[in-house]
Amino acid sequence: MKARRKFLAVTLVFSIFSFSGIAFAATNPFSSVPKDHWAYPAVEKLVHEGLIDGYGDEDFRGEKAITRYEMAELVAKAMSNEEKADAEDKAALEKLANEFSDELKNLGVRLTNVENNMSSFKWYGDARFRYQKNYNNDIRDDSKYGNSKRIQQRVRLGFYGTPAENVSVIGRVKMENTTNQDTGWGEYHNAQGQHNSAYLDLLGLNWNHDNLNVAAGRIAVSLGQGVIWWDNPVDGIYATYDLGKAQISAGWGDLTAENWRDYSMNAFLANISVPVNDRTTATLAYLKTSNSDNTVNLNRDDYGNGTWKAPFMLKQYAYGFKTQLSDKLNLLAEGVTNRAAGLPDNAQKNGWWSRLTWGNQQWNKANTYNVYLEYLKFGNWAIDSTGWGHILNISGGDGLGNDGQKGWGVGVSYMLAANTNLEINYYKLKPYDSGRAGFDSYKPSYNASLSFSF
Repeated sequence: MKARRKFLAVTLVFSIFSFSGIAFAATNPFSSVPKDHWAYPAVEKLVHEGLIDGYGDEDFRGEKAITRYEMAELVAKAMSNEEKADAEDKAALEKLANEFSDELKNLGVRLTNVENNMSSFKWYGDARFRYQKNYNNDIRDDSKYGNSKRIQQRVRLGFYGTPAENVSVIGRVKMENTTNQDTGWGEYHNAQGQHNSAYLDLLGLNWNHDNLNVAAGRIAVSLGQGVIWWDNPVDGIYATYDLGKAQISAGWGDLTAENWRDYSMNAFLANISVPVNDRTTATLAYLKTSNSDNTVNLNRDDYGNGTWKAPFMLKQYAYGFKTQLSDKLNLLAEGVTNRAAGLPDNAQKNGWWSRLTWGNQQWNKANTYNVYLEYLKFGNWAIDSTGWGHILNISGGDGLGNDGQKGWGVGVSYMLAANTNLEINYYKLKPYDSGRAGFDSYKPSYNASLSFSF
């Protein structure tokens, strides 16, 4: 009888633990996940994207180590909101589910059902309306023609699927319409622009195995903090390996998928991301265009320098960091230099950008916001201000090789409703060297955009 009561007591204890989300695994489930583990930034990103209900950025910063069970609970919450995830988030979820599979099973998460759901074919999309003035940031303050302006509407429709284990495919079509466009050079064309222009924006295959991810096709690539290249399509191949304490990436591809569709410009790309501590990540990025496969180099007009054709050469190194100064205060900065052979002797090759952000915007939560202040200073050859593959709201110059830019910008991003965002920003900029450029400043740049996802 005593043995039976003892057995029932033990069973009850285990039942209570199971019911409260705590159970025993083959490995110690209560052991802490090391603070430099890749899972912390992965889960923090899912929190920021709003996939983990009941948490804000201030609730999960990786300030202290948490147990494997606590981490698994966060992963389970994200899995329950899988339908809100984009392709990148789904890949992160799959990797996290594999890492904490034992803990998830003991928590009662039916991984088979979740994985089947994640592997199913999914549609996703986003849309944007925006109004811009001095949209190319190339109209001088003393221009007699006024400022440039335009209205744009854009919609992107994509799909995601997992045809086999460790294999996923993503595709997206982009459609954009431009109306009421004034170039700012004495021409006003109500019908000018890309009317209902549509093209294949993404179509890539991803393969994951252990800590290695390989993507091929028309894929989105991001380097460093973004001043070289950020979330824009590349036709090529890109591999990422997670070392635990660092993440390294490298690839090769054609950069003209987005902005130079009539030409070709192959490049080698590489990136290193290192978590310095719980709140800070340092990055080193590299991009080098190929001279032999660069028809942009042979066809780009450069009227500003009095020539019909001009070189388009990039060999960029970018070094940056992003740090969370407090629960609501974030700082990022990145410096860049272009060391391509054959640049003019007086080329302004260096530049840098910084952004200070206050707020706790969550994409799936209404009335959350970010307010940001930026300072930038880019020489005329530092970044690609013509093709504009970088992260900035402004071009960073009046065309590669012309006058560069420096100055301040301020913006606010506000969630009007879940998945519905209003962003307004303003920039007042000058040429990198006013004496050499022959003018003192550019006209102000304004951007107002309404974006939503579905």
